Amino acid sequence: MTEQIIQHTILQLKTKILDQVRHRTLRKHAGDPDLREDRLYFLLLPLLNGNRWNDEHEKSAISVAVIYSALSAHDQIKELNASSKSQQLTVLAGDYYSGLYYQMLARLSNIELIRSLSNGIIDISEKKASVYDDVKQSFEKWMETIQTIESLSIEQFYDHFNFAMYKPFARRGLLIHRIAYELELVKQGKASRFQESLAQSEFEFGFSQTWLVLLNQELATQKNKMMEELLQSCLLSDSVQQFLVNLYGLRLNEQVSVMRER
Repeated sequence: MTEQIIQHTILQLKTKILDQVRHRTLRKHAGDPDLREDRLYFLLLPLLNGNRWNDEHEKSAISVAVIYSALSAHDQIKELNASSKSQQLTVLAGDYYSGLYYQMLARLSNIELIRSLSNGIIDISEKKASVYDDVKQSFEKWMETIQTIESLSIEQFYDHFNFAMYKPFARRGLLIHRIAYELELVKQGKASRFQESLAQSEFEFGFSQTWLVLLNQELATQKNKMMEELLQSCLLSDSVQQFLVNLYGLRLNEQVSVMRER
């Protein structure tokens, strides 16, 4: 499978998801659902890498993508406060997507997967609440919190369909994306509740360095570890691996001097 075919397959999945979300008013005012390329890549990773893939796999993957869209819509409101019409409609969009993914899963009659994802959503929601409820914890604990938020539903999808061998790539890749996103906000002079939580925790616990320095170091560490795993693993095909390298701007010859253990 070439990188062009991989890109086309991801685009096809995105189109199918958008076809499921046909509420014109919500899409007009709240925008399209959050369908990040890297999440779709990881949902499709077993297919892209040559594993058996059927209609149940695809429909379940679409349901998981809609879960992330719902959670993302609710996050936008917590960051901005729902005051304008578009923001209030974004609240409704989050609720709409939430109902939609349960409806999709119910049609599959897959009770085990529904139970797993539902329990996971509770865990994710608790972790997200810690970001907005002035919880203070160590930098390492915050990284674990963010990793759960970003990857748990995809990990549960993998576990259910016996694709657990792909979990390390999804966990690390999605964490890399979130850290890079937060650092980009800093460059743009924009704040987030996660940054505020890190700053409050730094003040409370006295991190070894500032949260911003630690976040930059963590990004370098995670990218370096991802490259090491890709170099040492024979699991992914060349094209699937190269797509992942390009997705996160990794470099095969990149040497990063970081502390492996804090």
